[in-house]
Amino acid sequence: MIGVLIVTHGRIGEELLRTAEGIVGKQVAVRILGLDATEGPDAFCKKIRVVLEEMKNPAGVLVLADMMGGTPCNSALRQCQDPQWNFEIVTGVNLPMLVSVLTKRHYMPLDLLAQKITDDGPRTIQRPVQKLRTAGRRENA
Repeated sequence: MIGVLIVTHGRIGEELLRTAEGIVGKQVAVRILGLDATEGPDAFCKKIRVVLEEMKNPAGVLVLADMMGGTPCNSALRQCQDPQWNFEIVTGVNLPMLVSVLTKRHYMPLDLLAQKITDDGPRTIQRPVQKLRTAGRRENA
């Protein structure tokens, strides 16, 4: 089973996991690292390295980061230089993405799971008011 490491600013990851577990049930092999405002990139990078070592498994680890270019993501990216790690990083972690990962990680390989949630991103980000307005215009025409 693919391990999941959520890296975010502050406590966002904790709340995402708590909420996702309310939907799909308690999870194993999921870790969260939240960057504290007083913590520097080097210290956070060391934390990621320690957790990746603890989570190391043949199926790999999917790292979900809150935003591209932020310290949590950049710190994880620094690890990809080391060939001992089998992990993927996907940015923009949100609740639909996390629920999808938690329900598919048991039967999808790491690279396909990372691609699946990346491809699903535009489908899970919608403008429902705009859709309703467009549908209303069609009905009135």
